[in-house]
Amino acid sequence: MKKTTLLLGIIAIAISLSAQKVALHSSSGIQHFNGSNAFVEAYNASTNGDTIYLPGGGFTSPSTIDKSLFVIGAGHYPDSTVATAKTFINGNIILSDNADGFRLEGVDINGSISFDNNEAVNNVIIKYCNISNDLNVAGNLSNPSYNLTIINSVFASGYFYLSNAQNAGIFNSIIQGRILNSYGNLFENNILMWTYTGVSGYYTLNGDNNVCNNNIFLNAGNKSFSGVSNQIYNNLFVTTPSMGTTPIASGNYYPVAQSSIFISQSGYIFDYTHNYHLQDPGTYLGVDNTEIGLYGGTLGYKEGAVPSNPHFQNQNIAPTTNTSGLLNIQVSAAAQDN
Repeated sequence: MKKTTLLLGIIAIAISLSAQKVALHSSSGIQHFNGSNAFVEAYNASTNGDTIYLPGGGFTSPSTIDKSLFVIGAGHYPDSTVATAKTFINGNIILSDNADGFRLEGVDINGSISFDNNEAVNNVIIKYCNISNDLNVAGNLSNPSYNLTIINSVFASGYFYLSNAQNAGIFNSIIQGRILNSYGNLFENNILMWTYTGVSGYYTLNGDNNVCNNNIFLNAGNKSFSGVSNQIYNNLFVTTPSMGTTPIASGNYYPVAQSSIFISQSGYIFDYTHNYHLQDPGTYLGVDNTEIGLYGGTLGYKEGAVPSNPHFQNQNIAPTTNTSGLLNIQVSAAAQDN
């Protein structure tokens, strides 16, 4: 099955290489769309359950996504997208009520991801992405969004607003901003970079009844948690943390000098050149007895954040057709396990 999937993936890539076409895969076949508005056109032609493949390049997002789709790009790491270029989405991703099961992989978004206010958009998955601005699940839990899952992603500067999220899980990701109004969600094996410079009340995580396992907090102050009854297990802190009211905490590591945590990292901004592997992975163990941070747990960070479709590694495309009118295209790709 993997070989068949890989072959189909290579064929689909080869079809659209020279034109960098967006491909819509549906039960009725494959359609291709060109230009910066191709994502919008593919979305308009799609139905629930379809897959949209975005090649390297920049694309405008639909104004609202109100369908259950799988949108997958070529990735966002420079060293893993040499053959294809990054996939950029210009603007915001806005999810509405009928987008249950929406899945997004392998894109660099220069805007934010938001859920329409008090609409239940359930079972959304965001994986292998880089988002420049906020994640906003807006509402007051009168009609909550359940089971948002974020895996192996980078939120480069914005905040997390989770006021309408329930049973969300954020795994093995890097978050630079604050996490606000989170109630009953799970944070596991992340690097939380928020730091403050003397601003009163600016905590890394604000909310109640969250479970936080195996994370690394780089907060330069001690304002880590604000809220009630958060469960805080086997996290690493660079200072002695505040844990809010009536926390349940054990197995945490603090204070730990930031310079001693990672192979190569400094500051509080994500950098593709940094190495987020631990210097001493056997010293800082999580609740599951694997290392804390990005590379522990069952969803360890995938190098290069390569998306789950067959990954295009090399290309050699002839500049013109031959005398028979054929274009010589040589490609190599690798199947992905996840």
